[in-house]
Amino acid sequence: MTIECDVLVIGGGPAGSSAARAAARQGAKTILIEEDKEIGRPVQCAEGIGRYLIPFLPFKIPREQLKWEIKGMTFWAQDILIERNGGIWAGYTINRTEWDQWLASLAKKEGAQIQTNSKLIDMDFDDKFIVKKATVKSNNKKIEIEPKIIIAADGVNSTVIDILGVKKKLNESVGEVKSYEIKNINLKYPHHDQLFSGHFAPNAYAYIFPISNKKANVGIGRVYDSKNNIDSLYNEFVEIPLVKKQIKNGKNVSEKSGYAPVKYKTDDWIYGNTLLAGDAANQNFKPFIEGNLPGIICGDIAGKISVQGIKNIETLNNYKTTIYKRLGPMFKNSDKVLDTRIDVQNSEKDDLLSLILFSDIYPLKTINYLINKDKEEIIKKVNAWKKNKLKQSKTFIVEKFYLILLSLMRYSRRV
Repeated sequence: MTIECDVLVIGGGPAGSSAARAAARQGAKTILIEEDKEIGRPVQCAEGIGRYLIPFLPFKIPREQLKWEIKGMTFWAQDILIERNGGIWAGYTINRTEWDQWLASLAKKEGAQIQTNSKLIDMDFDDKFIVKKATVKSNNKKIEIEPKIIIAADGVNSTVIDILGVKKKLNESVGEVKSYEIKNINLKYPHHDQLFSGHFAPNAYAYIFPISNKKANVGIGRVYDSKNNIDSLYNEFVEIPLVKKQIKNGKNVSEKSGYAPVKYKTDDWIYGNTLLAGDAANQNFKPFIEGNLPGIICGDIAGKISVQGIKNIETLNNYKTTIYKRLGPMFKNSDKVLDTRIDVQNSEKDDLLSLILFSDIYPLKTINYLINKDKEEIIKKVNAWKKNKLKQSKTFIVEKFYLILLSLMRYSRRV
């Protein structure tokens, strides 16, 4: 059985559904395939989104999708606590299953055909990466799809990237997350995301992300090739007094473990007639690996560019430049964070430097300066900031101005 279409979207997460919506909205015959039996399951996400990115979305979020307000973040390391409020620190907790199903419904409403339980197993392409045919196993039957454009939004372990053979051989390109939704807990900061730096989260962070007054997603992240057992790391994290006090009476509701992209797995986002979007393209913002809303924004751009590419494939080259016109300052700052390597072979110093990095109390150049200093001087620097909480990093000031400016323009960009 062979099916022809204009745009084939692979992956039914936020980036994929957003791309399918945008392509179908412009009249392209669009097919979205998702290998899981149901959109939005299983959940592999801490379910937090940043409020600062909402003005960039191509559509409005229904109020009922925003389940819990997050007013700020707290950061902990070596018994030092930093609190950040409002601005880029504020956001919401969502229900990822409902969220993904809502996004898929938007794509379907615009005419996109959505096929679940459908897994990409092969592609025919030439030496310029022009894909002529995709072979899909759908409900135990093989289907051949002949698309003009492909949008690969199939996550951190992208099948498209593997088949095309464009994956970079890098260590630490993927992060692993161990996470549970826990109820019946006593949150110290019910409207703040809590982030923890320590050796229990190598080159990453652990977290408590509230869902309500008595419920939260609790987890740790680590570099995937770490030699430490992730279950042991999680068990160590939940024994921290500040954490244990909050969750000691809690009961696990569900597991939400998974993987997240850290470093770029490919050299480009464009290969022949294929565009990469979402986690497949590592389109998230460091240091928090925030990818939900960036995936929607970039997926929307991919969908629109893909329709242009149907008539003239050269227009696909506008994909990355269009994204950078929209989100350039944030991607550039994210890449700078990615290039900042905190590994001084001293766990206490590592934890404190990570605290500075995640809380953004000083510019990245200060972290590079402090790498060669002793623990006492790092603590002194942190305490100096705590005495002057009105001080904001240059990154914060630039982003705040940029976001306010684009917020004023948001309705002109929505289609």
